Amino acid sequence: MNEVEFEYGPVSKGIYIALIALAPLIPVAFPRFSVSYIVFIVFLGFGLRPLLHFSGAYAMWNSCRVYALEKWDRKFLQRHRAKIDRKVRDDAYRKSRVRDPRLPKRW
Repeated sequence: MNEVEFEYGPVSKGIYIALIALAPLIPVAFPRFSVSYIVFIVFLGFGLRPLLHFSGAYAMWNSCRVYALEKWDRKFLQRHRAKIDRKVRDDAYRKSRVRDPRLPKRW
């Protein structure tokens, strides 16, 4: 089965539906732009997805987005691991029977 590479999100679908709803009002309000507006709506509906697919723009955007998310995730996990290691080390000092003389009084 042929899977679609990407789907439009709810915001872009909503904007497109709003543009279609405005299509009858455009020739009345702006008669000079009515033909170009209809061509624009048809392009968004039928031509944008193939253009993004064949030009590779979506694949490039997706790879950049994934790289940025992985980098952020890596930094977050490193900070989280360091925090857990510090907590384990501090708990070991706090719960030891023999107090280290270098520690503060109520550690």
